Amino acid sequence: MKIKTKASLLSFFWLICVLLPLTFIIYYLYAQFEKEEEMETLQFTANQILTHISPLELLQEDSNRILRRYLPDHSIIRSLDLSSKVINQATNNSELAVIPPKHMDVQESYAQKFNDQTVMIVRTPIRQGIQIIGTLEIIKEPIELDQSLYRLIGIIVIVTLAAMLISLSASFLLSKLLFLPLSRMIQTMKEIETSIAIKKLPLNQKSKDELYQLSETFNHLMERIEISMKKQRQFISDASHEFKTSLTIIEGYTSLIRRWGFENMDLHMEALKAVHNESKRMKHITYQLLELAEMEHAERLTLCVFDLVTLCEESIQLLQPLSNKEFILVPSERSMMIEADQLQIKQVIFIILDNAMKYMKHQTHIYLSKTDSNHCIRIVDDGLGIPTEELPFVFERFYRVDRSRSRQTGGSGLGLAIAKSIVSLHHGTIQIVSERHKGTEVIVTIPKLKTSNPF
Repeated sequence: MKIKTKASLLSFFWLICVLLPLTFIIYYLYAQFEKEEEMETLQFTANQILTHISPLELLQEDSNRILRRYLPDHSIIRSLDLSSKVINQATNNSELAVIPPKHMDVQESYAQKFNDQTVMIVRTPIRQGIQIIGTLEIIKEPIELDQSLYRLIGIIVIVTLAAMLISLSASFLLSKLLFLPLSRMIQTMKEIETSIAIKKLPLNQKSKDELYQLSETFNHLMERIEISMKKQRQFISDASHEFKTSLTIIEGYTSLIRRWGFENMDLHMEALKAVHNESKRMKHITYQLLELAEMEHAERLTLCVFDLVTLCEESIQLLQPLSNKEFILVPSERSMMIEADQLQIKQVIFIILDNAMKYMKHQTHIYLSKTDSNHCIRIVDDGLGIPTEELPFVFERFYRVDRSRSRQTGGSGLGLAIAKSIVSLHHGTIQIVSERHKGTEVIVTIPKLKTSNPF
């Protein structure tokens, strides 16, 4: 059963649960009010008789004609002596005459069953001064009241059925309107499943309810999936290109060895060296890809407190022997403690310094500073620089500004993507400021953790 059907039936049954008891209560209260009013009318008639007719006349025989003037429809009026003997009687319903007369010293009024019909009885004492000399008895069958109540039952049944029908129709219509965005979403999902094409839901800007928010969230999800699919296709294309190039080189040199390698040892060694280098390069790219994948699914960091200045000095000491160019460390303080994943921060510094070492002319400066909320690492080189139009893409996988020199420098285009993933895991930022032929500045900001000790 669909959700909108469930919602419609639930609202319908809820209305029935409220409407039926309410209808019964209204009928019961109305019936009681009408019965009390009818009883009060009979009591008023009895008072009128006692007011306008003297007690002696009421108890004098052959006074039926006087009582008939006050006789209601479907009723009987009797005057009784102290022994409950009927002295005078006026009736237009002879069936009521069989009800036994009864003398009462006090006034009473009630309803009772008679021949499966309800009759109303009012008895009032007849007084001569302070002495009770008889009883005035009025008995009535409330046929008009019963007919009125039957008509009311019919009207209530018709109105209730009409209300139930209207409610059921309105519930289905309202649920259809309310769940229309959900139905569109389901249809869109089915179309996406069938065609593997990203589609979005139309948004009603006038409505800002939960279904609008659900549709908006769905569209945002589709946007993220679309971006992810584009990146995945680009990644597969770039990775395929990288491996295809290396495999083509390996295939070419192995073919060369098969043809002339055994006759020319120099050619043989050159081919083996090329195959070995390309194999190492493919291995390096594979490891970097695995590292990126692990970082994207990482949930925790191995945090520790360490000196950022010491870490940078160690990194410079490891890289300096590999280059005749100079690395200069400029910390704002002699010691700068930071709480982070030491191995990953060291890898970020290695990646940035390795890129600077490949392209700088003379020297690279590493500036360290901190504020109340974060630590900052600025690495500034005097190299070739990066064109402004290329800056938005430098953190993408396999992206290289100078593809012609990538094989000479040994770059795979994955280093900055790894660095950005590491910095993002620390909830920090990394940005590059550069111009062509004016050098490059890389700014890494690592926020201080709330749990970290102040230094």
